[in-house]
Parts: sequence; structure tokens; C-alpha cells
Amino acid sequence: MAFHLPTALEAVRRRAAAKDQARGGRGPTLVILTHDNPDPDSIAAALGLRRIFEREGIKTVMALGGIIGRAENRAMVRELAIDLIPFERIDRGSTPAETPMFALVDTQPGTGNNSLPAEIVPDIVVDHHPARSDAPHTAWWDVRPNVGATATLVYGYLRALDIPIDSQLATAFLYALKSETRDLTREAGDAERQAFVELFAKADLQRLQSIAAPKVGREHFVAVDRALRNAMCWGELVAVNLGGLDFPDLVAEVADLLLPYERAHWVVCVGHHDGVVYMSVRTDRENAKAGSLTRRVVGAEGAAGGHGMIAGGRLFREVRSEADVKTVYDELVARFLRELHIVADPTPLV
Repeated sequence: MAFHLPTALEAVRRRAAAKDQARGGRGPTLVILTHDNPDPDSIAAALGLRRIFEREGIKTVMALGGIIGRAENRAMVRELAIDLIPFERIDRGSTPAETPMFALVDTQPGTGNNSLPAEIVPDIVVDHHPARSDAPHTAWWDVRPNVGATATLVYGYLRALDIPIDSQLATAFLYALKSETRDLTREAGDAERQAFVELFAKADLQRLQSIAAPKVGREHFVAVDRALRNAMCWGELVAVNLGGLDFPDLVAEVADLLLPYERAHWVVCVGHHDGVVYMSVRTDRENAKAGSLTRRVVGAEGAAGGHGMIAGGRLFREVRSEADVKTVYDELVARFLRELHIVADPTPLV
């Protein structure tokens, strides 16, 4: 069913009125939840949705599971004064009627990369990843995998509703598009290009520069050093086991760093944080379907997803030692080699 903004908005208004009455005005009526360890696209989309529902008079908060680890993402939240609260601090009420409404942005039920309990059906889902399920009880379901960023969808809502785009919103959306599409060079369509031009005129470019090129901590250089020393090449595949991570986003940072290597067309980066194995996948091959390939590799052992050229995931299996991580890493690399039909002896990157 095609998404229809006025119908979805009216459905949310009705639900919000009922929820607000049931909660007696206590706490937020709507919780906008990013995916765990959110990236700029998820954060910007959440910010835009909040602006919509604030205008509707709906009490709204933005929440996250995990942490904001990557330096650019921390700079985005700091520079734009974006208030995200930990999901565990949300008052969910004592009965189902008192549970607030929930919106998922840049994620969906069943993907394994958000903190919404399985028993809670979200009222709103906005995402640009392939659909994982239907939405019989979701008032606002807008999942369009042919769009380059979730922020593109939310920006479209704001324009359709004639909600002003101030400097904060413009800068957040513009950085989300820059990050998600690599300055319009990865999976960007006409909607992203049009939004990019419109937002550029309204964004705070000085803050944008502070976000895009922040100072980074020692952990960044430790991870880079470890990556360069440990990365191995199997033909066009470069893979690295980073071991222990200070924050999960480091696997994505290193994957982005390694992809420009002249022989690399695929990068797989693995590491662990708090006993959980995280993986990031990058490719420069258009229409490579990295997301579906990564889901096949992970299978039922974890949660994974992504787009044509970018993917990631985590495993459900808990690891307790570096030896455990190496075992998982070796298994994942072997599966990627089979999926990509690569037969080559490994050689060190450096």
C-alpha cells in the first residue's frame, strides 16, 4: 500500500489523543527511537519527526539504544544541541494502555538493531532499508528502499506540511545526506540531489565543517593502527579483525578507511564491544546487494542488513575472549569468500 501522509498523520493524532488520556499527561506521549548506536541519518530523521509532532502538540522525546561513539556523530549531537535520552530511561507505564507510542526511524521491527522490545508494536516506522515485515497495526508505515536515506523521507514530510526548515534542521539533514550517500556518490537519487541543493542554502556551514572534521580521540588512531597491521587481502576482499572496540562504530570507521585501497572492492571489518561481535561491510560495486549478501552470511546467528553498497550486523553469540572473536571472524570471512566466489591466498595489506 502506498504511503499517504495526511492519512498517516490523522491516525497518529487519534492514537496520541487516546494515549495522552491513558497516561494522564505523564511523560512523553510519543518516543522516537533511533537504531542502536545511531548514525547521522537516523538522528536527523528522528529530529525531523520530532519537529512534526511538536507542531501537532504531541509530547515527544528522542531516544536511543547503545551509544553514540563515532566522533562525527558525537560532534553532530553536540554542535546541533540534539537531545537524545537512553531508552532505558523511558517510562513505559504499568499497563499496555499507559505505554507511550513509539516511532522507529532508520530501522524496523525484527531487524535486531533497535532496542524496542519485541512485544511492542511501533505506531510509526520510517525507513529506507528493505521491508522486513508488514505493518497491520502500524499507523504510519513508510518503508522505501529505493530512497537513498531515511532523512530524505522525513525532509519530504516537512516540505509537504509546510514546516519551516531552520538552520538546525537543515544542517542535520544535510550532514545526514552527505554521510549516508558519501556526498551523493553512493545510492543517491533525484530526491537526495534536490534536497542537498535546498538544504545547502539554509545550513550552518561552519557547524557542518565542525561536524564533518572533528577532533578524534586516541582510540581512533589505535583502531587505525591495528587495522593496518592486521588487515588481510583475498583478491578483491580486504578483511580485518579489530578485536576489542571502545565503541561499536569503529568497525564502520575502519571499513570506510580501507575501501579506497586500489585492489579492494569489498571490505569486511569485525570487532567486539561488551561481548557482542559487530561487523561492517563496504563495497564500491554498484547494485552489489551488500545488505542481502550480509544477511545470508550471518543467517540466523545474528542480525544484519543494509543497502546495495553498505551493510552491517551483529552476532547473537556472546564472545568472552580474543580467541572466541578470531573463531567468529574466520568463519565470517570464509562465508564471504564463498558468497563472492573468491579463491585466493591471503596476503597482508601492509
